[in-house]
Amino acid sequence: MRKFILITSTLLIVLLSGCASKHAILNQNYETRQVIIPGKLVGINIIDQRQEVTTEKIKLPTISFPGKVNKVSPELTSEQEQLITNQIKSYFTNNDRALSVNCYIIEGFQEFSAHTFYEREYVQCDVKIELTDQSNDILKYCTSSFFVEAKSVDATYAYMNKIYEKAIRTSIYKCFEKLDD
Repeated sequence: MRKFILITSTLLIVLLSGCASKHAILNQNYETRQVIIPGKLVGINIIDQRQEVTTEKIKLPTISFPGKVNKVSPELTSEQEQLITNQIKSYFTNNDRALSVNCYIIEGFQEFSAHTFYEREYVQCDVKIELTDQSNDILKYCTSSFFVEAKSVDATYAYMNKIYEKAIRTSIYKCFEKLDD
């Protein structure tokens, strides 16, 4: 009986800590300071350079077994492109010289894997940002990468999409943070 209580208690602790850490990841603010780029933004180009882009959703099994893995590079949705555009616009002062931004999506994927005591949700986004003048000359550029990993007993599509968007946003922010220095 003691062994059963110990095992049940351990599983409950793992379950509750996994859920709590998943919410903590979403609530974590990685945008630690305001970014201000002097210039009037006159154009944004979002260029997806990923090779393995798909319209298929990642497969999250109802019942998972250790060793089960799935990885996809989902195409950017119009909503994600609008979020990227709005985010980039928010960094500019709308005065001084005219600037354009090329935002390259170099890598971006969602990955699921099942392990003995947990399911792992992993997302990553790598971007390159170029600031160009009206002659299309590159004034500044940078690259950035950001990933999120969450472990729990139940992976979900909603959470996977939320952390994927967080990875996109944070990788773009990290680039502009460097450009603002």
